[in-house]
Amino acid sequence: MSRLKNDELVLLDNLIYLDWDVDEDEELKDLIDNLLEDGELDRIINKTKNCLVSMCKSEWIKILKQIQNKPNLQDLKIIDLVNHKSGMRVACFVDSQDNCTVVFRGTATSKEWDDNGQGAYEYDTTEQKYALSYINSLNFDKIVVTGHSKGGNKAQYVTILSSKILNCVSVNGQGFSNEFINKYKDNIEKNKNKIVAINSKYDYVNCLFNGIAGEMHYIKTKFQVNPLFYHKANILLDDNGDLRQESNRGIFSKIINDFSTSIISDLPEDIRNLTIDGIISAIEFVLCHDKNNDKLIKIGGSILIMLTYGKYFKYKEAFAFSYIILQILMLPLLLWGDFIDIEETHSVELLNEVIKKISNAGDKIVNKINVIDNKFSPMSNTVSNAINTLINKLKAQEI
Repeated sequence: MSRLKNDELVLLDNLIYLDWDVDEDEELKDLIDNLLEDGELDRIINKTKNCLVSMCKSEWIKILKQIQNKPNLQDLKIIDLVNHKSGMRVACFVDSQDNCTVVFRGTATSKEWDDNGQGAYEYDTTEQKYALSYINSLNFDKIVVTGHSKGGNKAQYVTILSSKILNCVSVNGQGFSNEFINKYKDNIEKNKNKIVAINSKYDYVNCLFNGIAGEMHYIKTKFQVNPLFYHKANILLDDNGDLRQESNRGIFSKIINDFSTSIISDLPEDIRNLTIDGIISAIEFVLCHDKNNDKLIKIGGSILIMLTYGKYFKYKEAFAFSYIILQILMLPLLLWGDFIDIEETHSVELLNEVIKKISNAGDKIVNKINVIDNKFSPMSNTVSNAINTLINKLKAQEI
């Protein structure tokens, strides 16, 4: 049997979100048959009660039937399923020739947000270390890894640090900090060509921070009413379970990437990681719970409170400043639907309106920085310069 194709990996990236359980060496086809039995899928969905990436029952049935129709997936056996206390969920899928494919789930539980807080001051988060430990525990030497969102981030992480990885497919996975890039520069250079990134053209998460994939693909999906839903993994597939048509990268994605990276790179490490965890978790909370994206700032603030809970008096200044930075980084996200409309309609008028909104909001945010603890005052110039650069790039962008 040949290695799994990218569309087959994306199907497994979807499947891992359902909170199913299996016996060791159970065949995937038996699991799918069981999930499609009367009432079983309802039971699993009700049991999970966490992130199902905003997929309704009919969407899950579609994914399950698409898996049934993929011959390469039928004889896979599932081994080493792990539901770690941290919230990490991962499984190994093995074919008749002992080819091993490891699938990491993206963020699904509040436990993983708590892990983010514990790892907020480290180069390598606790969950990333668990992911690497899992890979190193397997009795395979040529492993394919994949994952969606934070699962994709974990897949990339283990590819950089483990010699056991043959190749990696990251689906809408976010990038890494400048510090991570510098720390693992040699590992990244050695292994980046093993990493393939498959992204929705209009997904916001994958344009955050530094990408390390040697190969990038952007998929044109169907229109999504909520622009955050471009982060969903199932929309990358057509009715047959094949990847949709490839496209170019969204014209504003690189600009937003440069903007977020320029701000993040100059932050103190504790602030940087709190902010990154806050924004990613807020996005995934909206996806998991089908909330409106206009509540992102409030949700992000609540997550920051959770990340610093029990340490408030030690981190109260860090919390206040992180919340301001969170607002800055979420500014393009709150306007993401407008950016998509601008690219699709080529509306100069709408672009000018967006630029005006960014300018007005930026002035207010810079003023907030100037009234908190003096040690953060130098950052007001950095933020102001980043916002001005963003505005100038938007003005210069041909649409």
